Amino acid sequence: AFFNDPEDGHDVVEWVAKQPWCTGKVGTTGLSYMGWTQWALASQRPEHLVCMVSSSAAGRWQQEIPYTNGCFQLFFGWWVFAVRRRIAERATMRGIDWDEMLMRLPLDAIGDAINPSGETWRDMMDHDTLDDLWKSIRYDDIYDQMDVPCLHVTGWYDLEDLLGAFHHYEGMAAQSPAKAQQRLIVGPWSHVMTRIPHHTYGGVFFGDDAAPDMNHVHLRWFDYWLKGKQNGALDEAPVQLFEPGTNVWRDADHWPLATAELALHLHTADGGTLTTEEAAEGEEGRSYRYDPRDPAPTQTSPSTYPIEDVPLDQTEVEKRADVLTYTSEPLAQEMAISGWPVLELLASSDCDDTEWHVKITDVDPDGRSMKVCQGCLRASYRNSQETPIPLTPGEVHRFLVELWPIQHCFLPGHRVRVSITSSDFPWFARNMNQFGPLKDQAEPKIATNTIHPGSRLLLPVERGNVGW
Repeated sequence: AFFNDPEDGHDVVEWVAKQPWCTGKVGTTGLSYMGWTQWALASQRPEHLVCMVSSSAAGRWQQEIPYTNGCFQLFFGWWVFAVRRRIAERATMRGIDWDEMLMRLPLDAIGDAINPSGETWRDMMDHDTLDDLWKSIRYDDIYDQMDVPCLHVTGWYDLEDLLGAFHHYEGMAAQSPAKAQQRLIVGPWSHVMTRIPHHTYGGVFFGDDAAPDMNHVHLRWFDYWLKGKQNGALDEAPVQLFEPGTNVWRDADHWPLATAELALHLHTADGGTLTTEEAAEGEEGRSYRYDPRDPAPTQTSPSTYPIEDVPLDQTEVEKRADVLTYTSEPLAQEMAISGWPVLELLASSDCDDTEWHVKITDVDPDGRSMKVCQGCLRASYRNSQETPIPLTPGEVHRFLVELWPIQHCFLPGHRVRVSITSSDFPWFARNMNQFGPLKDQAEPKIATNTIHPGSRLLLPVERGNVGW
């Protein structure tokens, strides 16, 4: 998977262009892997490629998939099994106890059970850093060579490829000769629902306007570029973002919309608070015990994904002893964030490696804590995706945990919360609290992890203030 797509895609486009039933103008469309293959072939600059519609495309390798900043997406055990033949084996998956399968240790033992074909599983197990293999299919520095109009579509609640979708859009909007012909649409959707949007996700109804007719959107784009119809496809705002909270569409000519950065400091008092005040001298940290044999749950299973939404409600998960929360006072007025939040974490562990799994949530007046965005980082990857470095047990290290892009409005009376733990299973494989390749580790160690004063959440603020 992934590595033969550039040349194959180029040849398909050029073959199609030569057929008697083709005008010589070729457009592409696709979701997920079929989003990735468009960028793969675009990297080869086929002469007859005229436009693309890229929906939740992969491509920010090792900061997106198959590892997210060092944290392995265990979802790929399920995925590699499903695509191990020429036809996806969805039906045969029903007889497999995936909840048991994904608990197996070491991680590489899953490969013995799923009997994969080709090199995909081996690539994922043997290449756990941003090495030359993955660099060969990253396009960070060649978007300026891709002169193709593209409609980028993704969803805020896409666990698979939200990061890749924004990576492609931001690269093209900044570097491409066709930067003026890039369009971005982001709705309150899951990975699959970027193609067939719904009004509801995770039990939350976002309003009648949340689900546009995506077939119409795609056809309009293709009619303009492939048939020359003057239908106003380029007249609308280049960026269209659905804003959860207010549940309205926001039109803009750029992304992100943030105009300022707000620093909220993590404090130990009162069970964990977020304020604009820096930590006082002598303030103590907070510790928790992370046991890989009892990980914090994602609240989903490969046996039900993607048929069932991954819940947004984190209220029950946050009650766990191994999940620390830090919560602001209620907002006096609404505050919208737009961009990539970051958690600047000062933390330590009594082990030489661990992971940080972070979520920002919106706590309503009834106390329900709903996920806004998330992010994760394997501790040994804190300085480099290429060369991990073990922790010094007991030493305080600085970590920058990149949180996923978001446009969200916290309403008056709501509170901002950040939660920190060391697992998000089974979406991510369990870290064994040991430095070295995860694939070989079969004996879990229990870690005591501590969050220290000086940690702060950096929010990209578009409007509103901190009048809580």
